[in-house]
Amino acid sequence: MKKTLFMLLALFAVTTAYAQQNEKKAKIEFVERTVDLGQFPQDDAVRHCHFIFKNTGDANLYIHQVIPTCSCTSNKYPTRAIAPGESDTIFATYNGEGKSPRKFRSSITIHSNAVTEMTKIYIKGELLPAKVVETPIVEIEE
Repeated sequence: MKKTLFMLLALFAVTTAYAQQNEKKAKIEFVERTVDLGQFPQDDAVRHCHFIFKNTGDANLYIHQVIPTCSCTSNKYPTRAIAPGESDTIFATYNGEGKSPRKFRSSITIHSNAVTEMTKIYIKGELLPAKVVETPIVEIEE
């Protein structure tokens, strides 16, 4: 009885492992995972960028959520199925208005059905102080 039970459990484990190996999965690969926005002043603090990715797996890729770590970053991502071999784009906007001058690195977390369910991409740059415009002093004669 014990031998039969053990054999059934072993057969179940092998069958389950084999089924998981043959399961088709999506895989997300980015051309670049970090975009450098460079230096820009506070009075021109909105910057746009994009991340191109490809589904290199053998099943449709579905992006469930794209979450930035900072409220200064917003994004737009595809909500349709991305077929195997197909590429698409995630668009991101960094808005430094009202932020102090500083170097920054903001991450964006992508949740999908890919083999790696959670992937991070990054935006970095340096927000500089606003441009100072010097006004010439004009003396008024009385």
